[in-house]
Amino acid sequence: MSDWKVKHITGKNALPLARRRGALGLLGLGFLVPLVACGQEGRKMRDYVMLDVEMFSYVDRVIVDIIFDGTDLGVMNKYGGTGLITGVRIPFGDQTLTYTLGGPEGVIRENKKIRNTLAVSPGQIPKDAQYAGLHLYPDNTAEIIFSESMPERTVRGRTIMDARR
Repeated sequence: MSDWKVKHITGKNALPLARRRGALGLLGLGFLVPLVACGQEGRKMRDYVMLDVEMFSYVDRVIVDIIFDGTDLGVMNKYGGTGLITGVRIPFGDQTLTYTLGGPEGVIRENKKIRNTLAVSPGQIPKDAQYAGLHLYPDNTAEIIFSESMPERTVRGRTIMDARR
């Protein structure tokens, strides 16, 4: 091997070469960390769940401006439903539900907030849940029920509807 090659590899140029290799190694590690973090997505606990929501009313007035924890769920007729609202972000913890009671012309609109607390925790949501049924009762209370299939009226709701007939 020539003197120049030995001096270049082991001489005073060896230190900058080692630094470059170290810097490239650190740079490579920097690119690897985000890839590892992406692999953790399935194990990371989220603080919300995304579901399709349908709201059911057992109230004898039209309901407008339905706001569930900041998400507008639309309007519904008396004793009606909203239809399916897809991709609703439901955070874990206590939820808010406000709405406005409407009606025919001349009827005063009333802004309402439910009296009870809608608490959502990961343990109450079935593993394969795709839907949430949000049920609003005439006593200004509500309940949320999670299911794997399309939501249906509750037993309490069916009793109210049967009494109405």
